[in-house]
Amino acid sequence: MNSLDLKGARVSVLGIARSGLAAANWLAAAGADVLASDLRPRDQWPEGLDPRVKVADGRNEVREGDLVIISPGIRPDSPVFELAHARGREVWSDIELFGRFCPAPVVAITGTDGKSTTTAMIGDVFRGCGRPPAVGGNIGIGAMGILDAVDPAGVAVLEISCFQLVHTLTLRPRVTVLTNIAEDHVDYHGSFDAYVTAKRRVLQAMGAGDMVVLNRDDSILAAWTLPEGTRRFTFGAQRPVLTLDAAWVEGGDIFVDLGEGPTALLATDALRVVGGHNLLNAMSAALVGLAMGLDPEGVADALRAFPGLEHRMEFVDEVDGVRWFNDTKATNPHAAGAVLEALDGPVVLIAGGSEKGSDFSALGPLMAARTRAVVLNGETRERLAAAIPAGHAVEVVESMEEAVRVAAGLARPGDMVVLAPACASFDQFKDFEHRGREFKRMVHALRGA
Repeated sequence: MNSLDLKGARVSVLGIARSGLAAANWLAAAGADVLASDLRPRDQWPEGLDPRVKVADGRNEVREGDLVIISPGIRPDSPVFELAHARGREVWSDIELFGRFCPAPVVAITGTDGKSTTTAMIGDVFRGCGRPPAVGGNIGIGAMGILDAVDPAGVAVLEISCFQLVHTLTLRPRVTVLTNIAEDHVDYHGSFDAYVTAKRRVLQAMGAGDMVVLNRDDSILAAWTLPEGTRRFTFGAQRPVLTLDAAWVEGGDIFVDLGEGPTALLATDALRVVGGHNLLNAMSAALVGLAMGLDPEGVADALRAFPGLEHRMEFVDEVDGVRWFNDTKATNPHAAGAVLEALDGPVVLIAGGSEKGSDFSALGPLMAARTRAVVLNGETRERLAAAIPAGHAVEVVESMEEAVRVAAGLARPGDMVVLAPACASFDQFKDFEHRGREFKRMVHALRGA
């Protein structure tokens, strides 16, 4: 399909949030006959919908025979998912639509944790080396919202979620980055195996000349067989036996070897972002840039300058000698565990949130080993408390506001208080970003308490 095929083409867009809004607007501008529908009333949709888009609000609607662009938030077990497949001639994600029309190479980033930071790092690496990136997808602007800004001489850098990959069919990234695989979103996919299968879909159209950058410390990813003809690059904490096409940490430096022998790229303490997980993110970003021919010094300079992202181990404030950090994006046990493993010093942890069927059995002992105390709130507070070994300091509270007050009382000068919920946010907040903003407001309010 090309843009000419869209003139008069009938398209139903299901779900008008960030990705759906961007897709509907782009399709309408390309001349398609677009129907947008959402269960929410029209006044709850995001602003900026193209007036050429037909609207069906308060319901899900698919016209018979339409191409369907489906929201990543629509679950496979929902009636509207079945409706899309029963009435639509094809069902695509916004990422599939993007891939059909993107004029530049695509760098795709997926995995369980670290996607957003890695995506932003890669964007900064290309930008710092003078090759214009368009960055979006599951981060910032929806993919279709950046398509018209893609420079054919540049690169498109896309964070892609497992939800989007369910309906991604022909996307062929020039480079795919796989950060890690851990249990997540079982409530959506129905099983961990189905979740892993969705992640693997990012590789399905890749072939000769394409590149895959993966975390070799992840046992699932390390065992994956890659598509024939692709080139495999790996990153990990320790120097591998075979260093070719790899990155690792040694003697306080990030090393890379792309065929000219091991080379120190930059010192680990030169990075502005903290934690071992961010070292892995930086190594993957470096491998992408170097594999695509960018200047090593420019890559290193961009990584040194990278400031980090909001809601990812974001420093909030220091109150009465206690430093407060916001990692609301740690929405599963694996992410929260990575935060705890990365921190040095006494920690009071705030965790808990909405239920999505996660297994906390490994996280509980880690909480006990790596924190002074844990404050739990939200729907999952009792399950989390049960996973923490007896005898550790645990406070179970009703709300985030109460959690902040209790954590402030438990923390001592020199401590860190870290919000790393290990859970989604929908029991108390609109999304993880809303949770993070409210947490920061509550922390700043401590100064006047």
